[in-house]
Amino acid sequence: MASKWKRRALELIVGLAFTNKRYPAAIPYTPSKTEISSNEIKHFRRTSPERRGVSSKRIYEMLCALEQNPRANIHNIIIIKDGEVISEASHPGYNVNMRHLSHSMSKTLTGMAIGILVSEGRLSLDSHLVDLLPEFKFADKRFESITVHHLLCMSTGVPFSEAGSVTETEWTRAFFESKLSFAPGTNFAYNSMNSYILARIVVRITGMSLTSFLNDHIMKPLGITNFFCEVGPEGVEKGGWGVHLSIESWAKLGVMMLGGGVFEGKRVLPQNWVAKSTCTQMHAPETAGDFNYGYQLWVHRETDDFLFNGMLGQNVWVCPRNNIVVAANCENNELFQKSAVLETIERYLGGNISTEIYDTGYLSRLRDKEKNFFASRHYVTPKKKKHGITYRLGLRSKTPFDKSFDRLLGTYTFAQNNHGILPLFIRAMQNNYTGGIEAIKLERVGESLYFTSREGGINYRLEVGIYDFKTTVLNFNGEKYIVNALAEAAEDEDKRRIFKLELLFPEMPNSRKIKFSFGEDGRLVMRMTEIPNEKIAEPLVEGLYTTNPKLAFAIKILERRVGDRFIMRKLENLFSPTLIGANTESNKYQDILEGEKAKVNEAKLASGAISALLMEVADEQSE
Repeated sequence: MASKWKRRALELIVGLAFTNKRYPAAIPYTPSKTEISSNEIKHFRRTSPERRGVSSKRIYEMLCALEQNPRANIHNIIIIKDGEVISEASHPGYNVNMRHLSHSMSKTLTGMAIGILVSEGRLSLDSHLVDLLPEFKFADKRFESITVHHLLCMSTGVPFSEAGSVTETEWTRAFFESKLSFAPGTNFAYNSMNSYILARIVVRITGMSLTSFLNDHIMKPLGITNFFCEVGPEGVEKGGWGVHLSIESWAKLGVMMLGGGVFEGKRVLPQNWVAKSTCTQMHAPETAGDFNYGYQLWVHRETDDFLFNGMLGQNVWVCPRNNIVVAANCENNELFQKSAVLETIERYLGGNISTEIYDTGYLSRLRDKEKNFFASRHYVTPKKKKHGITYRLGLRSKTPFDKSFDRLLGTYTFAQNNHGILPLFIRAMQNNYTGGIEAIKLERVGESLYFTSREGGINYRLEVGIYDFKTTVLNFNGEKYIVNALAEAAEDEDKRRIFKLELLFPEMPNSRKIKFSFGEDGRLVMRMTEIPNEKIAEPLVEGLYTTNPKLAFAIKILERRVGDRFIMRKLENLFSPTLIGANTESNKYQDILEGEKAKVNEAKLASGAISALLMEVADEQSE
């Protein structure tokens, strides 16, 4: 079984990077992000930092440091001291009260559900997995010793991991049929499928969905009303990822854990479970960062800090000694808790923060920084609105269309590709592929600009702001996404006219940026980038090298023939492609399009032999 899903994982990578497959999915697609966010009601009292014994200057300087760090790509951040919000800020286009995908912070919620069952006597930490789910067969005898404790602290030794979520539909069977990498309890190996099995255990014991159980026991007591869990192909919540929750709601969970399981006088979690969860259960490798592992959360090696963490920079940092909780959503190139954002937060808020002389003059500077947080990091700069006499008298309310965009208007057709306006990272995580961009259309309707991408025969049309972000909800194969769009007419370094389009997905830790420029005879050059980018995939590729010597050798031979960093260059093109489109009104339309099709076919022939070699090596390795 293990070799089957690993082969499929390589097959997926090859399909995306080498064969230009329009639909490279290894398994049937099932939509899981079926809802869009509505805003959560603000709960915590807002106050000044000084009222809670912290200098506004300190918080101001921390926000400045975050904004100036190129490794910190923050969507939302909220700082709570003594149960009150002393600072909150959002990147333009985002909102601290909108639900946001949390990735592995979801594990902490699953761990809380297990803790409630343990405290009620319905489950034991020593309960054996094979007794809880007895209908599943296992080949490795060591499975008999896996307990709930091992699942909670990531020490099962099961290798069926996150990659299996997009290469298998029967996750539980694949988990049980794995050959263990080590004896349970003897090593730490972070694996989201451990958390998925915990979710299955909750469902088995309670007869309820994980969503319903969490809603009754945690969300309602905390007053959280906007909560959504994605469901996997077996009809069970993913457990280790897939929770959508606002950053203020996550901060509530942090405050509750800081209070030993009590939130505003109401007991939500047993105190002994909070204590067990937030002490070291397994030692994590130093390369993972400054934290060891507790029960479905991270525990600092040297201080009393603990952390809910999700990849790409989703964090709730809890600092008991200072009675502070900081929650943040980001889109960073990071898989674990080692990050520039967390390092900055710890530097400013983890030490002695109550000895400085307050300078109340900094409060207004802080509030201004919060309102304009990350404004200096704009990819697209909004056009300034005019405020002439006709606007002040109410004779004109709409801002005029920027005629600079007239040059861009039109319909452009592309040769076959497997790219899309939905970022690749989202498409791969959700197994949701749209068939590649066939054409785009930019049109003016009244004073508004609209952008349409036709992918797999379906038109995805959204309004684009020029003066501020415009919001559209798009449905990609049954999955719904809020998209905020903003465009700018600008000039490049050579004074040539270019157009920039920024697409934010405010519920997701991902964004898409597009730059348009013109070649000759109606040729459109469309350069797309996304954050996170190929840097996030490099550790996964390096992992293939270290775990598959034959594959590593084959790639070395290939790179001698086709150039160094061949695989990495393929990854870069996946995340940052350049597409050439032909204007349907151009006299050279057919020539441009045929030329691009010829290039695609030539690339297919060159990649075909490489793909076959890679898969052949993979097959040999799995025998």
